[in-house]
Amino acid sequence: MHVSKMMSDVRSGVDVLLIVEADIATTQLTEQLLSECAKFGVRYKKVYLSQLDEYVFSSSALPLFVRTADPVAMFWMESLKRSNIPYFFYIDDNFWLIGGETPLAKYYRHPIIRRSLKFAVENAHAVITNSAALKEFILPKNLNTVLLPAFFDFSLLPVRAIEPVSEYRIGFAGSPSRDADLDILKDVIPHFLAQRDEVVFEFIGCLPNWLEQGPRVRFFEHMNSYTDYIAFQVQRSWKIGLAPLDNKTSNKYKTNNKYREYSAFRCAGVYSVSESYVDSVVDGVTGLLVEANTAECWVAAIERYLDDEPGRASIAEQAYNDVNSRFNIAVVATQWTALFQQGGRLLDNREILPVRVSSWGGFIKKLSHYWLMIEISMYEGGFKLTLYRVLKKMLRPFI
Repeated sequence: MHVSKMMSDVRSGVDVLLIVEADIATTQLTEQLLSECAKFGVRYKKVYLSQLDEYVFSSSALPLFVRTADPVAMFWMESLKRSNIPYFFYIDDNFWLIGGETPLAKYYRHPIIRRSLKFAVENAHAVITNSAALKEFILPKNLNTVLLPAFFDFSLLPVRAIEPVSEYRIGFAGSPSRDADLDILKDVIPHFLAQRDEVVFEFIGCLPNWLEQGPRVRFFEHMNSYTDYIAFQVQRSWKIGLAPLDNKTSNKYKTNNKYREYSAFRCAGVYSVSESYVDSVVDGVTGLLVEANTAECWVAAIERYLDDEPGRASIAEQAYNDVNSRFNIAVVATQWTALFQQGGRLLDNREILPVRVSSWGGFIKKLSHYWLMIEISMYEGGFKLTLYRVLKKMLRPFI
């Protein structure tokens, strides 16, 4: 759909009901995108899953569930289906194939969560994803699976110039679940710490368990606010950004997030060859692709940047221009808006029935939900994790 056509639709607009479990990075990014879509007539309201009731669905808004596989979500999706109300489901990772023993992996392996995820995907009017590989994986479950690009919001970048630093900073940012990916660098980082006195390694959110902090190895805690995280990462002035991915199956379904972020910071990236990056990164032009995850290959790629500063700077600049032209939020918002407008027209052309839930039925569902959440938390991490989550839920209104 052309922008001019979308501008003609602004008069009527479309309302989106954004339904989230918590304010994680994915939901914060979705909010940024919906805010950008406002110039094309998209209005949105965010509600937490725990706040849903039949009155929330009384407006003519298009429900958009963001990566939720909670049993309560399935309950409301069933209610929407009975009322002939279509909903969209956004998913940015392959939760069917997440391995390991992290709480996240255990959560998505639980039979209850698997059942909810299956229902959410199979009954959505449209499943939205940012990965071509993930789209192909989900298509057999829902033929209305749509591939839309992810984005970077360049308005988050600071206006003032960042002061230059004398040391040569190489960085990685990610969640603690990325330990296995960082194992690829087990013999790489010690090599540069021993051979290159000017090099400093920085980690945000995840520090390899085989690496100790020190003057040239720094660790910064995960930040809940994506906006704060971007501002912080930019001011670190990384010259090189690392994006290792091991060979586990679930990694092939990830988005090109590292490429978009590193490039926006004018930070030259080194990326494992994977589905996440081969369609975005042009080797030697907008980044360096490492064909084999061996220490020798990673050392050679990093040394190429270290020994050729003009070449590194050129790659960083070309990557910035590429991401700015293809993944700028202003560009991506037009494509997402077109899909939301289709959903809005679908609502207009349907005979919608009121969403009805009896007080007793709602009480039983909530009681069952809380019991299941306790069961799942005990399954994931025992009593300590369960107590933490209960207290966090109780204190949320006061934080």
